[in-house]
Amino acid sequence: MFVASDKEEELLKALKDGDEEAFLKIYEAYWYKVFQIAYKRLRDKDIAEELTQDLFLKLWDRRQDLKPHKLANYLFVSIKNSVIDHIHSCLVADKYLDYYKAYKEGSCQTTQDTIAFDDLSMAIEAGLLRLPAKTQEVFKLSRLNSWGHDKIAEHLHLSEKTVGYHLTKSLKFMRTYLREYLLVATLLVLL
Repeated sequence: MFVASDKEEELLKALKDGDEEAFLKIYEAYWYKVFQIAYKRLRDKDIAEELTQDLFLKLWDRRQDLKPHKLANYLFVSIKNSVIDHIHSCLVADKYLDYYKAYKEGSCQTTQDTIAFDDLSMAIEAGLLRLPAKTQEVFKLSRLNSWGHDKIAEHLHLSEKTVGYHLTKSLKFMRTYLREYLLVATLLVLL
């Protein structure tokens, strides 16, 4: 269900004025299509839903600053950008975790590698300490010990769905945390 362009202009004006009913109409008209775009690219329902919800929260929060000509185009481009940002943050975190694993297995041997590994280890440990104990444990078993969901579930006496929940939660947090670590580390190197 899409909104006709003349109605779209009215809804945008009402949205800018803080009309919650206009926001709900926009939400109902576009939520599923925006979700589909995210899901098609990510193939992860939970993350696609989260990015979609975040987009609509931002739409409401920034409603007074909106200047889109076409609401549908604005939403579709915004979700594509959110997906790209999410994928990029995953790649950054995954590079750190791969480096961590490589060093742990003994394939990084220079002094510079050792220093970088120690810094990374401290960053990972500091990030993990901010998570609940069970979430930390699931993360460590999955990402640092390379255990599968089924093995973790059996070991911790949890359902695989619960393991998936803890892993999604920990990965989301660690990606953000390590991205911030990378920015700070890069700034310190450049100074």
